[in-house]
Amino acid sequence: MKYPLITGFCGGLLIVAGCTYIGYRGTAAIVYRQKQSTWFNSLEKHDADRLRQTGQMALAYSLSALSIQNTTLSLDKSIQTLVKIRSTAPQELWPVLDLRMAKDYATLGRLEEQAGDPAGAAGHRQRAADLLRSIGWQTVSNEVLVRLADKELGSRLKN
Repeated sequence: MKYPLITGFCGGLLIVAGCTYIGYRGTAAIVYRQKQSTWFNSLEKHDADRLRQTGQMALAYSLSALSIQNTTLSLDKSIQTLVKIRSTAPQELWPVLDLRMAKDYATLGRLEEQAGDPAGAAGHRQRAADLLRSIGWQTVSNEVLVRLADKELGSRLKN
């Protein structure tokens, strides 16, 4: 070793910096958890849990929208994800999730129609229509579903 004093000092400095970083991360995690437990003190425990659950479901919903592509595989995966989210979501979020699933079914039907599969397209359009009726849509015709799917496809192409 040509410079043992400098090498030893640098090694010691790295060890101190690493220990400091690990200590900081551990302390930050503990403080965060302690503060998190007091965030909703003004709410009843049931209301605080419901608010947390709603926030988590809204985040999962938003994140699921980021990965959708204009392919049948991607749309199928999106629908499966939404079904899973819906199974644990509070009931007041179901209409939002149902609308998104209906849009995905309508888009899937449109893609299958363009690919030459009228039976598959009809099945997906029927699922979309059923979901839209369940959330209060009055007019659910094939033309409405085609327009909904075309708008959805157009907006995804822009992003």
